[in-house]
Amino acid sequence: MVKRQTVWLSTMMVLSLMLIGYYTMNSENPGSSGTNAGSTVTTTTVQPSSGSGKSGSSSSTTASSTAVTSGQGTSSQTSTATGTDWYVNMQTQLEQQLAQQMDSYNQVIDNNNSSSDQIAQSQQKLNDLQTLSAELSNARDMILAKGFKDSVIIPASQSDQPVVVYVKASQQITRTQAVEVMSIVSEQLNIPITNVVVRQKN
Repeated sequence: MVKRQTVWLSTMMVLSLMLIGYYTMNSENPGSSGTNAGSTVTTTTVQPSSGSGKSGSSSSTTASSTAVTSGQGTSSQTSTATGTDWYVNMQTQLEQQLAQQMDSYNQVIDNNNSSSDQIAQSQQKLNDLQTLSAELSNARDMILAKGFKDSVIIPASQSDQPVVVYVKASQQITRTQAVEVMSIVSEQLNIPITNVVVRQKN
């Protein structure tokens, strides 16, 4: 009887260890669900002071900044890297995407078969992209000048989507810091402050 109990206990211990190992490996796998496994997400609602942002916003408008901490997962727009590597990869991807779009418009402009309307539209879009690239660079420099360790600004892909600003800081950012970042991006990109979302990722 004692031997049977010993064998039973040993078997249960082995099964338990196998289950623990299985779930541990799955929980550490960053790719499957596309979310930040185990990360803490806090949302802070901030009230911009009067005079912040463009004409599209006012002191009575409530803007939201989302602070994301200890995240190691990925989203559809993000890289699997963390920390400084994550910011470097995101900034590189953004610059490459802008460069590819500019190159496509240049090809239309240089194509002898392009109509005058196509050339005019491509030239306008090229100018807009060049302006956006400069605005993003200026806004990022101003954000870093505020003492943040790193930052990347993801422009909106559609007019009804916000511009997302990721910032890296040694401590949890305050509502005042979030408003400062939102104001910088609002002014540099000439968009309402309510169209800017700040997220902290370290």
